Amino acid sequence: MAAILQKLKLSERTRAEQRGAPEVRVRQKMVDAINEQITAAEAELNGQHFMKRGLRYLQDANTGERVKREVPLRFRKWWWQTPDGAVMLDVRYGNRRLEIKPKKAAIEVGGKDNLIPTLNTLKDAVEAGELDQVLMAAREERVGKFRRSSS
Repeated sequence: MAAILQKLKLSERTRAEQRGAPEVRVRQKMVDAINEQITAAEAELNGQHFMKRGLRYLQDANTGERVKREVPLRFRKWWWQTPDGAVMLDVRYGNRRLEIKPKKAAIEVGGKDNLIPTLNTLKDAVEAGELDQVLMAAREERVGKFRRSSS
């Protein structure tokens, strides 16, 4: 039996090491969300409709089997327009609005043509780690709610 195991290349690495630090994972999740917002903003500026889609298992009506299908998913854009025509932007983690600085959660974008450059600037700040503290606080609050509700 030992001769068979010697054919395998064993390692000390673990799956947890591969995932990286929590800050890196949260940062990547936020970058992905910002990229999705950029795609939606580009579609809106081009007069197109953006629809988020994802894969889900559904029961086939004819056969009754579970099949994987692409379905539309709920999408909430982060920007809105004020009555005077200015565009404002909320940064969200899940369904929670983030305060980038205390008592300041919205970003004044100006016109719609500034929306994509503003989102790109925000993405650069996230990638540089400038929002790590805010993101980790939001993550802990979100994880804490799930822990409290399951106990």
